[in-house]
Amino acid sequence: MVSRILPILLLLACTMASAQNIRIEPLDNNTSTDDFAPAYTNHGRVIIFTSDEGGDGQRLRTMERTSGGWTAATNLLGDVNDATHSGSGTLTPDGQSIIFASYENDVDGRGRTDLYSARKVNGKWIEVTNLGAAINTDFYDAHPSITADGRTLYFVSDRPGGNGETDIYVATWGGSSWGAAKPLAGINTAKSEMSPVIAADGKTIYFSSDRAGGAGGFDIYVAKISGSAVTDIRRLSDPVNTAADEMFYSALPNSDQALLSRTTSNGDYDNYTVTPNPFPSEAVTLVEGVVADATTKVPLGSTITVTDLATGKKVAGLRSDDQSGQYYVTLTPGRIYSITASAPGYVFHTERYEVPPGAKGTTVKKDIDLSPLTKGGARLLVFFDYDKSELKSESTPELERIIELLRENPTIKLRFDGHTDDQGSDDYNDALSLRRAQSVLNYVVAGGVPATRLEAKGFGKRQPAVQGATDEARAANRRVEMKVVE
Repeated sequence: MVSRILPILLLLACTMASAQNIRIEPLDNNTSTDDFAPAYTNHGRVIIFTSDEGGDGQRLRTMERTSGGWTAATNLLGDVNDATHSGSGTLTPDGQSIIFASYENDVDGRGRTDLYSARKVNGKWIEVTNLGAAINTDFYDAHPSITADGRTLYFVSDRPGGNGETDIYVATWGGSSWGAAKPLAGINTAKSEMSPVIAADGKTIYFSSDRAGGAGGFDIYVAKISGSAVTDIRRLSDPVNTAADEMFYSALPNSDQALLSRTTSNGDYDNYTVTPNPFPSEAVTLVEGVVADATTKVPLGSTITVTDLATGKKVAGLRSDDQSGQYYVTLTPGRIYSITASAPGYVFHTERYEVPPGAKGTTVKKDIDLSPLTKGGARLLVFFDYDKSELKSESTPELERIIELLRENPTIKLRFDGHTDDQGSDDYNDALSLRRAQSVLNYVVAGGVPATRLEAKGFGKRQPAVQGATDEARAANRRVEMKVVE
């Protein structure tokens, strides 16, 4: 029953235009009790959801897609299911962190139901942490959903000061903590708004409401978010919405499929697939790959930072899986990024990556190898314009990470190797490559690293990274590489 599902319910009006040939089909592993709040992860290969199965309270569960269908559902391992009720989880895009609602949790609980985070380490969810006073109150705080960049959180609360019974709130990550949650303007009514789910595009939000004009109790609505404004609110038409209660609508990126929860004849919730999704979000570019040891090819858990080089802003912070090395991130086509991966005992890897303008709706494969932090360990560092030795502003993230690496490892010494493309004489390119290496060294010294730990060397055009005389090959060869020499 709704009262058992980390409670309270939703609102709005304005129906979809024409009915489509939409199939609503039960998801595998529904039980005789409540099963609700399904969410895709791992690009549709894994689903997490909440279930009452077992009779010991609501639990976060998961199942994986195989060639033969979905595996049997199992409880998430670790500490996330330790309270009386835990559920309605939202995963960060990398699948390595979760935010979930928990009822009467002993970990710094503030109200009936609070929002908590946990992270995945070697397959187990640990470090359960209350999100704190900026998010949680003495009242009901639940149904979280986080954006693809991990920096904006939507959730539901019945705290005083709202428009209705439950309202949708939004909070922004400030770099070290969540900012104070505020009601999401333009979406809340005098009735109940519930189960907000922000799509991968960051512009499309699905939610449930019992506002006037619906087909039943709770119906599914969709709206667009531009900045802090909500526009174009629509109610999805039949067969998505029925006389039953529909909640927790979740769309799979770059797909025609969605998930929802619906009450059955006995009042319990079941999970369903919706095909095709009558109101899909905008297509996005998904970048995925595996981080591994450059020598052994053993997968590595690593910290990955993505920076927009045009703005200098960090757009994503994520981790690769400790066991598989897999990572996933959503990026915007037509932008240029710096992607940095680091792990203890390894030379960090940073490279410039341009997402092609035509890559929307595609999945790009990008594996990353990390060299052990030992003598000889090397990596690509920064690039230069033709016939220039001045550092580009887009190189700043890499250079700052070099300084951080040297501070974290006070005994190592580095050499910066400068290189040129194939144009010009040997003597000229030898001098140019040395100037490029020296410009990197000077930046690092200015950051507080003793010059005695650094060396600059020029190799001219004798060691190209890419063979050929195309503009692309030449741009790749105008570079400085870093090497551990001691």
